[in-house]
Amino acid sequence: MRYHSPAMVTRRRFLSTTATSAVTLGSVASVDAVQSDGKQQFTIEQSGKCIPIKPLSTGVPIKKFYDYRTPNTKPPSYKYASFGTRKLQQPNTSILFLYDGPKGLSLVMVHDKVNSNTNGGAVTFRITGLPADGAWVMKDDSYNRSTNLDTFDHSVYRTQDGTKVASSVMSWTWSRNRSDGGVYRGLGDDFKVTIHPAFNEKAGLSNTGGKPYTGTISNWVVLSGDLNNPVQTQLDMNKSVTIRSDGCQNVTTTQTTTTSTHKSEVTTTQTETTQPNQSTTAQGESALSTSSTSQSTDGREQGQSVIEEVLSGLTAAVNAVLRFVSNLF
Repeated sequence: MRYHSPAMVTRRRFLSTTATSAVTLGSVASVDAVQSDGKQQFTIEQSGKCIPIKPLSTGVPIKKFYDYRTPNTKPPSYKYASFGTRKLQQPNTSILFLYDGPKGLSLVMVHDKVNSNTNGGAVTFRITGLPADGAWVMKDDSYNRSTNLDTFDHSVYRTQDGTKVASSVMSWTWSRNRSDGGVYRGLGDDFKVTIHPAFNEKAGLSNTGGKPYTGTISNWVVLSGDLNNPVQTQLDMNKSVTIRSDGCQNVTTTQTTTTSTHKSEVTTTQTETTQPNQSTTAQGESALSTSSTSQSTDGREQGQSVIEEVLSGLTAAVNAVLRFVSNLF
């Protein structure tokens, strides 16, 4: 899997049967809370950067789509894992996405890929701002055996203004060739949910019983759009993300341009703030264009100066030759 800086690539799609190309979360246009097709807009933010995301959907309830299998389900499996999301799963990767089903909007997360020869792993998510009316309809794992070490702690409380909200702390650990995850259904159409992640050795169950699984989650991505060919965006595994039910807020972009000459070095910093409905991409192009124009102007001035010096030298040389010739006669 190759990773690129935001300045060098556009968002790419991935096929589940081929290697994936990820895009780092970057600044994008501020947009309305309603898309052009009339559907509600959702966004994900991290470290002041924001992108719009679209829920995945198949038209079936999320529990049926997730397809969690144990020895007691039909069909059965001793993997204790999601089989409905296998095409979306990626080895050593934690995926995150919204799912729009007939029973409401859900937040879905799946860690690792089942039957992919990975060595297991550990993840802890602390999630705040969950709608109090929602519920964890899928806890992967939730079977009642000593081998199940996963924990799901959920609480509902009131904020200072009296609003009921919920928070959850989930810790997962899984063994070789398996995966873990969960589904929170009932986000509604007005929410702001924040996920505080802890992967690998930072996770709560990373050293359970003194024998941690040797696998490592190396990527965290959010999926968006077409279920059969979703767009995936790379997330920072060490920072929290916020998923909300509206458009991106104002984004401040700072660009620093350094122009070097034989006499001096000048550094110019341009800071612009995009307002809602403005294009950050267009703004970025404008800033680059302005910067490029400034550098080109400096280049022309330097070129003209060099030409003038050359012409002056040639004129002096010609005059010297003429004086020498005239002295001969």
